[in-house]
Amino acid sequence: MRKGKAVVVCVIASTLTSTIPNISLAGEMAAATLFTPALDVEYVQYGKPQSIDSIPTTPSGIPTPAVITRAALQLSNAPFIVVNSGSYVEPKLPALTLPSRRVGGRIDKEEALPRGTSKRLFSEAKTAGKTFSSLSDVVLIGESMPGGTTTALSILKGLGMGDYSSVSSSSNVNPIDIKKSVVEAALKRAEGMDDPFEINDVLGDPLHISIAGIAIGALSGGSHVILAGGTQMLAALALMRASGEEFDEEKVSIATTKWVFDDKGEKMGKLVGSLAPGASLVYADLSFSDSPFEGLKAYDEGFVKEGVGAGGTSVLALLKGRSVEDLKRSIYIEYERLMKMR
Repeated sequence: MRKGKAVVVCVIASTLTSTIPNISLAGEMAAATLFTPALDVEYVQYGKPQSIDSIPTTPSGIPTPAVITRAALQLSNAPFIVVNSGSYVEPKLPALTLPSRRVGGRIDKEEALPRGTSKRLFSEAKTAGKTFSSLSDVVLIGESMPGGTTTALSILKGLGMGDYSSVSSSSNVNPIDIKKSVVEAALKRAEGMDDPFEINDVLGDPLHISIAGIAIGALSGGSHVILAGGTQMLAALALMRASGEEFDEEKVSIATTKWVFDDKGEKMGKLVGSLAPGASLVYADLSFSDSPFEGLKAYDEGFVKEGVGAGGTSVLALLKGRSVEDLKRSIYIEYERLMKMR
């Protein structure tokens, strides 16, 4: 991974599950979460959102983890590719758009996707992954989809894995009770199902199945795969395993942030070990406790934690020879530039 050529892929999608009040902090109000994926990748690509003149923040003004991603990418010099698997807002940048893309439904009230969509998304994403593999030795896959920890939990439970404390949260107080009620409502519709694609159609989303497909495709081409994210990547790994596709576990890493690892590292390790014993779990030992910016200090207080491939792109920058201090300096410079734009 240190010596090979890497490509960074960010999969974006939306789920109406994110509009459930208080389930996600990825937007100043529930409906704003539907704009976040497009704004995140536009910001990473251009340094400024294009769809609307607004930097994605939490209601209290904590910045998107895309700040970390953009700074880390500047250090690693890896190309950045966006894959749209169902974003509510089409991003204003060149992107690879999956033909079967679809905004996910609100899983406590309706099925996530029309039947058959997950299987098509997986196949399309697998083809994309093979293409990325032909271009690089390392395929890093990040994501942006508010509400994703809830749908990831639903996927894990639907596949018979994990418990209700398996996933992290963008809040410093994980709204487990809300997530549990949403997931339990979704699980009732999937009783008796064992096909992973049908299960995802009923209670998942368009994002995690697409990540799984890209990863399988890239691995089939011989590339190493970094699943750049936190507990959501457990759902992607679970779908990879449930798909029935063979893959080299030793070429798979989940790379996240210290904040997620401190929160759920033990549970993540156990689930990764049960799903793919040969895979590795790593994190970027990054802290903002000495930051001059209150917005970044909030990460050390348990807010946001991860997203848009922040942990994975940080790990990639470190693998390419940059120090943690180099990375923090780059993030602080980028954050200061960002605040001047507000």
